[in-house]
Amino acid sequence: MNTFEDPLTAGPSNSSTTLGKAQGFYVLNSFTEFTLFHLFTASITEGDFKGTIDIFGQLREVDPIRYLTVVGGTGAFLGARGLASSTLVNIDHTPPAIWTLSFELDLYY
Repeated sequence: MNTFEDPLTAGPSNSSTTLGKAQGFYVLNSFTEFTLFHLFTASITEGDFKGTIDIFGQLREVDPIRYLTVVGGTGAFLGARGLASSTLVNIDHTPPAIWTLSFELDLYY
């Protein structure tokens, strides 16, 4: 199990405009594959739309596009449901490993 608190930015670069942060955890949950169960909240504190988006689900790290479920939200995202599609932008394996993900959200209210 690992917890995280990472910046949310408007683009894939760390120098992109900061929108907020993602906080949560993931758990390795398979004996045969490298799959992770993620549960986190994207807290958006800057920009035109402020609030939180709650995301969870299992994903396989080898998949080029990873799908997670949007299960709720607050503020501008109150009652949001939908799909969070994630793609790997970059990974640096030098300890501590750092990877950059890009998310596309399809939200329904």
